[in-house]
Amino acid sequence: MSEEKKKTSRTLSRREFIRDAGIVVGGTAVGSSFILAACKPKEVEVTKTVTSTTTAPGTTSTVTHTTTLPGGTETKTETVTKFVCPVCGEEFDSLAALQAHFNSVHGGGGDAQHVLRKLIVNGDDYWLKIDDNWTLSYVLREKLGFVGLKNGCDRGECGTCAVLLNGKAVFSCMMLAIDVEGQEITTIEGLSSGIDFSPVQQAFIDHNAVQCGFCVPGYIMCATALLKENPQATLQDIKEGLSGHICPCGNVKRMVEAVEMVKGGF
Repeated sequence: MSEEKKKTSRTLSRREFIRDAGIVVGGTAVGSSFILAACKPKEVEVTKTVTSTTTAPGTTSTVTHTTTLPGGTETKTETVTKFVCPVCGEEFDSLAALQAHFNSVHGGGGDAQHVLRKLIVNGDDYWLKIDDNWTLSYVLREKLGFVGLKNGCDRGECGTCAVLLNGKAVFSCMMLAIDVEGQEITTIEGLSSGIDFSPVQQAFIDHNAVQCGFCVPGYIMCATALLKENPQATLQDIKEGLSGHICPCGNVKRMVEAVEMVKGGF
């Protein structure tokens, strides 16, 4: 007579049930691993782009962070300003920190050639080291990048390097940069708004008063100063006002006529 199996009942815990069902492996439910995988943070790709615009001795860096996410791309842009030593290139968070470094490390304050000086060009402040023999034209073109200003004779005879100093036209090749510290300097770049030309610039274009263009910035700067001082300048006034310039192309007649077009409406 076969022995009848006794049926017994017992209460299983939830963990025992899962274990007996073969779902638990190494303490982690196999079924839940798919859930864990779905919840795991996905790796993202971050691209950092830095674009620097130097304004001696300050450097403005535009930092763009591009993050590639599963649902698309997210871009964040921030602007950070650093002040760069013009001698050693070390960066500082403030102008005061740069000046302190410059004075202590590079001997600033005692030697005129080792002092940070401020030039105000087109309304912006520029701090830089200026040697006492540097001309204004050299500093504007070679140190600050205002290449609209042209160097011609470099001895005050051709007028191509003319700029406005406190509203008056001057030949920048005949001036030392250290002598104009803190004064208002305007170059040809400062006449335009960035979108629209100044009245004198537009008149030169409309009247076809430009040929090779090398001497034109100097003519425009002096014409601007002339008309600001004397909006009703006569033909003779204009000729005399532009007489310090040389046009290698011989296009002076059209330039004078262009300035005549502006007078009265300047």
